[in-house]
Amino acid sequence: MPDGSWYGSWGICFTYGTWFALGGLAAAGKTNKNCLTIRRGVEFLLKLQRDDGGWGESHASCPNEKYIPLEGNRSNLVQTAWALMGLLHFGQAERDPTPLHKAAKLLINSQMEDDDFPQQEITGSFMKNCMLHYATYRNTFPLWALAEYMKNCISLSSVGEKLK
Repeated sequence: MPDGSWYGSWGICFTYGTWFALGGLAAAGKTNKNCLTIRRGVEFLLKLQRDDGGWGESHASCPNEKYIPLEGNRSNLVQTAWALMGLLHFGQAERDPTPLHKAAKLLINSQMEDDDFPQQEITGSFMKNCMLHYATYRNTFPLWALAEYMKNCISLSSVGEKLK
């Protein structure tokens, strides 16, 4: 898209598509240094990060085929996880890890006492206008993103030092 994003199917919408596109481009050996498309995709994600560290996109993005934020500029934890992983694929940890730390902090602080994450807005879609509730998304993607964050941003020695 002209704004640097990709339209996604199965997930809402540009956040999801951009995560997958950045991962695919990184797997093909593309980097910030050799690919304008990656730079534009990363810029798209970074400009939409909320003050709380998260991302939040409305289901209305799907049928309108343009990015529409969640009402009230709220963050969605699943979409935050997708954006975090997209930035990790790109190598944002080496460039400037601050947006990653902010996103991880939001995810960590949102986990409930029973270790689940709260159910929020629907994040699945099909054929632009059929919104789907995937019950496992709320836990799967935040946990996956936090694991990738730990692997890419936090050394085990620094975790050990912080736990002392």
